[in-house]
Amino acid sequence: MSKQSGSRPSGTTRVLVVEDEAEVLRFLEELLAGHGYEVIEARNGLEAMVALTAADPQLPDVVVLDLGLPLESGVSVLTFLRTVMRSGLPVIVLTGGTDREEEAAVRELGVAAYLRKPASGQEVLAALLRALD
Repeated sequence: MSKQSGSRPSGTTRVLVVEDEAEVLRFLEELLAGHGYEVIEARNGLEAMVALTAADPQLPDVVVLDLGLPLESGVSVLTFLRTVMRSGLPVIVLTGGTDREEEAAVRELGVAAYLRKPASGQEVLAALLRALD
């Protein structure tokens, strides 16, 4: 897990991007950083859970979450966030999966958006704006 900037400027929105595919992660980091977001990355579900339990100043404002992750699945991360942490933190799912039952379960846990890969930069940014509204 790495942070893209050391300190948090006032008003900067922090986005936790949970993605194990290097190409997709790089795309999201460039897209979001280019639009003024501070990006925190997690490459697996365990790193995501660690980032979600960080001290207050380090917590993200929104999560972009892949479902097919190593160590802990995206569904496990979302379940942890909603049931253990009891957090309403906005989550945008960005997945290559096509399992309708998994999609229904994730939607039931509460997500701001459910996007399928490959999503365009415009789709991701629009989902972020809606999630943060």
